[in-house]
Amino acid sequence: MVLQAESYDTVSVYRNLRLYAFLRGVDRETSKARAEHLLTLFELSDVRDEAPWTISGGQRRRFQVARELMHDMELLFLDEPTVGVDSITRNRILEYLQERARAGLAIVFTTHILAEADRLCHRIGVLHEGRLIKMATPSELRRAHSGTRTVEVEFDRALSDAEQAGLGARLEGRGVNFRLLEHRDVRYVFSSDEAEALVAEVARWALDNSITTDRVGMREATLEDAFIALVSEVDGGARTAVH
Repeated sequence: MVLQAESYDTVSVYRNLRLYAFLRGVDRETSKARAEHLLTLFELSDVRDEAPWTISGGQRRRFQVARELMHDMELLFLDEPTVGVDSITRNRILEYLQERARAGLAIVFTTHILAEADRLCHRIGVLHEGRLIKMATPSELRRAHSGTRTVEVEFDRALSDAEQAGLGARLEGRGVNFRLLEHRDVRYVFSSDEAEALVAEVARWALDNSITTDRVGMREATLEDAFIALVSEVDGGARTAVH
């Protein structure tokens, strides 16, 4: 188990790894080889002889994850293991965890970075206000709670309540399937499996109402889009401005 809170013994980084392996019954040769591999993988070779409390925060985080991987287990709990690490190291950690998972290790992975969950997890449980509100595969979540693509629109000014209602009525009246994922000031993010039609109708509505669009873009829907939509549904649509 790797928790967010730090914990380590009073010997060096390298001896911590070896000690942990010994306590878990790993034989000496396997322990040596695995320690060297993990020191290199997690970029800790330069601090191998340092005390854990003297190295940087990111290094301490990498060390804690590496230490738990010194032995073989059937189930591993990881509570936000990439907090405080840079993008390159995060990628290395995730790649290694993917390798261990393919080799048969079951991992329970807690994260606020949804791209990590999308990349690593086969099944995802969505927690909201202390409740499990959904359990599904990443693709099932995207299909059920977001369109196949998202459309981001930025107007040259904030829309009034009446204008927002008018835009929603225009889209519904033209039969365009959509969901508003996010609204912040002049920026609107929609999901739809009819993205091209949605873009065309928003552009026509803006032209008809003499409103300028500063930016319009389309992209494939992400797990984050699905999460926002799912939470909005649970909250009764309270986060939605265009109905």
